[in-house]
Amino acid sequence: MEFIRPESDEFNKLEKRTFRLHLISQIFTGLSFGILILMEVVLKKSLVATDFQVTVFIFLTSSAFLFSIYGPEIINRSDNQSATIIAMAVFSRLFLFIIPLSESPDFFIFCIAAVSYTDSLIKPAWNIVFKHNYSDEKRSVYYSYASGVYTVIVLVVSIVIGYLLDFNYKLYKILYPLAGVFDILAYIGLAKMISMGRVFSRIHTKTFSWLNFRLFRDIAVLPVRNMLKIFRENRSFLRFETYFFLYGIAFMTASPAVPIFLVDNLKLDYSPISVAKGLVFYSATILFTPVMGRLHGSGNPSRFCGYMFLALIFYPLLLLSIKIFGVDNQLISPEALLYFTYFYFGVFMCGVTLSWNLSSIYYSPHGEVANYQAVHITLTGVRGIFAPFLGYIILKSVSIEANFIFSSFFFFLAGTLMLREFKKSKSSGFIKSRQYN
Repeated sequence: MEFIRPESDEFNKLEKRTFRLHLISQIFTGLSFGILILMEVVLKKSLVATDFQVTVFIFLTSSAFLFSIYGPEIINRSDNQSATIIAMAVFSRLFLFIIPLSESPDFFIFCIAAVSYTDSLIKPAWNIVFKHNYSDEKRSVYYSYASGVYTVIVLVVSIVIGYLLDFNYKLYKILYPLAGVFDILAYIGLAKMISMGRVFSRIHTKTFSWLNFRLFRDIAVLPVRNMLKIFRENRSFLRFETYFFLYGIAFMTASPAVPIFLVDNLKLDYSPISVAKGLVFYSATILFTPVMGRLHGSGNPSRFCGYMFLALIFYPLLLLSIKIFGVDNQLISPEALLYFTYFYFGVFMCGVTLSWNLSSIYYSPHGEVANYQAVHITLTGVRGIFAPFLGYIILKSVSIEANFIFSSFFFFLAGTLMLREFKKSKSSGFIKSRQYN
């Protein structure tokens, strides 16, 4: 099947239709994520989970990305890729529909983990749309505007959710199934965009019409083999992923410490946490995502990532300042410091999020974009296996302050190595060739 040429009028029409559907999908995704944004706080604060249970929760939701490498293989082998995406989305969100059945922390963890693991299979499919339905020149801009709409929705919904949970935390039993409905609607939009783009070539002849051992063996083995092949053939991508991996260690090491810190150390209610994670964080994202989109561009992403990672050094340190200056010494309102911290965090995380979604496209050949993004997402799962437990060990054996300092060091390491990679690629005259099939 021939791809539509980016310079053609037909492609321009496709691009505009895709953008409209992309916006609608992002609205539904924003509604869902705005509802689910306080998951770990609900677990810790209202379901009274232990610190270890919070760590297991972070571990399971993070390691779920390991399965992303199998998503393209499953989708490509189906007779109807769009229908497969919708079916996978419905199955994934069934676990949100059953979450009201129990208030056990373990049941809550199981349901959210099941959603995360099954959802990770679908995530790489978004990059197929980003690669094939948008031109290189407009991709970051369109993505930034769609992300801005998503951010506004999350901002509004998360604030409402915080006040609702302060009024009655059991409302999550109604809200979480509703989030599942919104996510299914978003994936219906994704399936439509993929169908419009006509991006799948029939590389594999076998489908799910007959289930057999060889089929399951291929699905299990081929993605791992492809990942190793990608790294052998594309050393620049391997280095990029290695340094992004270090950033992920910094982020995930602090992840179990943050909800514990907010609930146990700062004694905060849902409302200020939702304002910080919703209104403040996403206000910064709304303001700076278009700027980050232009800065990111379509060129080598390593310099952009390097600066983002270095800026994030101060995020864990700012969290510590809330305890030192706000709670212990009462020099500044803890809420004011919390809001400043999350605004700062939002400014630079919107850049990281944009790069997380788009950077693999720079390194991938035209027909392998989903495989490259699957590798990128899968490595997020690999670090999710150990980084949350590493953070837990540090906060339990040393202190929560040591956890945050450790996180800052890895942000520094990742940023420094990314900038070195950019200088190396620039000096070696590395030129990325784009392939249109």
